[in-house]
Amino acid sequence: MKEKTTGLPWESLRHTEGGIPWSALSEFAAAVVTDRLPTDDLFELYEQAYESECDYPRYEKYYVPAIFALAAPQLSDEKRREIGTFLIEKLSEAGYDDAEISMEVLAAACGSMGPIVLPAVLDAIENEPDMDGAWFHLWGLTELAARTEDPAIRTPVIQACMNVLREAEHGEIEPLDAVNAAWTLAQMKCSDTIGLLQRLKVRAEESFGSGDYADALDLLQGRLKYTPPARSWEMPVREWFEPRWRMARDWFITYGDEFDDYGPETTLEAPLELASQFARSSEAAELGNDVREDVKFIAATVLRYAWDYIEVGPGELDEDSLSEVLLELLPRKVTAERDFFEKVAPVTAAFLKWLESEGILDNTANLAATVRGWADAIVANGMDPECWGPGKSFAMQASRDGVDILDEEAMQEYMGEYNRQLFADRSPDPIESVGFAPPMPIVEHTPKIGRNEPCPCGSGKKYKKCCGSPNNVNTKG
Repeated sequence: MKEKTTGLPWESLRHTEGGIPWSALSEFAAAVVTDRLPTDDLFELYEQAYESECDYPRYEKYYVPAIFALAAPQLSDEKRREIGTFLIEKLSEAGYDDAEISMEVLAAACGSMGPIVLPAVLDAIENEPDMDGAWFHLWGLTELAARTEDPAIRTPVIQACMNVLREAEHGEIEPLDAVNAAWTLAQMKCSDTIGLLQRLKVRAEESFGSGDYADALDLLQGRLKYTPPARSWEMPVREWFEPRWRMARDWFITYGDEFDDYGPETTLEAPLELASQFARSSEAAELGNDVREDVKFIAATVLRYAWDYIEVGPGELDEDSLSEVLLELLPRKVTAERDFFEKVAPVTAAFLKWLESEGILDNTANLAATVRGWADAIVANGMDPECWGPGKSFAMQASRDGVDILDEEAMQEYMGEYNRQLFADRSPDPIESVGFAPPMPIVEHTPKIGRNEPCPCGSGKKYKKCCGSPNNVNTKG
């Protein structure tokens, strides 16, 4: 970056103490407006901070979007389009990494650019691999269309909203996943969608409730009795940025030193950080889209189990440690179906190749070939009840008995029935006549977790995509 030629206070963006350097952010924003500071320099700064391997907080990944948001009102359409396209790309990347604070900051900054960014938003939505991650933030941005009368912007947004609402109506996606599209059409006053929204309101009653669709209909028909909450980009930058910056600061204070002693052979601190970098690599991309969802989780789990159970760091992985992790620990502890375990060997082999490319592990070709040779055994062990821990056994049985393991009440009821049956099947014992409670199944318990909170297993995924997912649950046994 051209720090010497711009004369800007770059060091103020790298501070780790005190509050937000608002005067510096304003100075950078003014430099963007006057073209004294090329936007590419800030793009590069963001990339460096986001990909950082440092063991201290890198707030630049939050400051750069804030700088662009501060500059937005005075930028040309061309400049806002350029910056908005960059922010949308980074929003999608943050969604893939489940970096919720980054997503919120990026979405707010992108919204500050105005409706001109909507074509890029629609392209990003079309390319999203699933309805998690950046999906809701991107759909939220479509409400920008209500700010313009330009048919070149409004028409494709309306069509995109109609498409996702029809998918919800036909049962291809859940009605909840189409709520933002409904609100966008309501704010755009698209009265010809009333019938579709009414049908979705009825359909939504069967799942999560009809309130969101009812409110959208009321807004569309002029009956809404309250003003919809303002989107973050409609607020002053300070109002939406400060609470998110504090969340990032507090998170790092709480968890930032958690991995200080992670491993002797690498300067990269956390399994998740290493796995996240691998997930964005060319080696991971070669695996194909069908395994993309689990690449980061598998890599992080391999590193975590190797360190937690046998104290082997990334630079020390060998045949013995990987054999224990892949053939014993992972099948015993990870609750998942066959298709997940089929991905473990190819993902781990690719991860080993990437570790060598990063200079973390040497001579991985033979080790990767050995791991690929274990593919059938990994699947067999992962699906063999004899290899499962008690927690996994209980969760798998509940799932196969038709219990929604995300439903706390259903699981408690299932556990109660399990205990009653276990008690009934036991031989009479005079000790039980004095009031001893029937035995509980051996399974770890954790406090109730929000579906969008970080998963306590340490995978780095949201709870809903990890231990809170019926198809991929990491239950320690």
